[in-house]
Amino acid sequence: MTETTTAPTKNNTLVAATVVVCVLLVGALAAAIFFGIGWAKAASGRSTADARDTALSDARQAAVNLNSYDAADMEKSFADLESSITGSLMDDLAKTREDMSTAAAASGAKSEGRVLRAALTSLSVDDGTADTMLVVETSTAMPNLETPVKRQITMRMSLVRDGDTWKASDAGNLGEPVVIDPGTPRPAAPAPAPAPTQEDQATDPQSGGQ
Repeated sequence: MTETTTAPTKNNTLVAATVVVCVLLVGALAAAIFFGIGWAKAASGRSTADARDTALSDARQAAVNLNSYDAADMEKSFADLESSITGSLMDDLAKTREDMSTAAAASGAKSEGRVLRAALTSLSVDDGTADTMLVVETSTAMPNLETPVKRQITMRMSLVRDGDTWKASDAGNLGEPVVIDPGTPRPAAPAPAPAPTQEDQATDPQSGGQ
């Protein structure tokens, strides 16, 4: 008696198709997880890099504002400074603002800060804090000088994130400022000639005295 081969049933076909679909779904899910993790890491890396760049840029600007003022326009000097500081530095400014204005008016000075080097020493994106070290050159012009006094300052600065801006919450010099150029004093004005006395006029032939 001859045996006949039974054709695959619909159930077998359905099971095979289901297995194929499951394999494809698992592969797609694995790919999604893999690329999703990669995207998240890339996004996190970009976020950290952006925060680092912004914090360092804002620290440089804060250092400039901390070392710049113009006796002729102290209100603008204070406004620039307030845009870059917060916390205890803002409190210190409120306490010393009047004395600073008086000292600046008496000196007639104008100081400009310029950052030579800057680096972040720590950064926490989650906490919104950072620490920096900067080397700043100040150039201070005064009425009695032909050329300004130039000093080099090494600073430490702590930053906190305030919205989209990083502001200095604490700052201080590391060591004493180094004088690069003491400036050139203006020549002293010649002393006025003394007024002639009666004796001088009497003995001066041009005065008509005998």
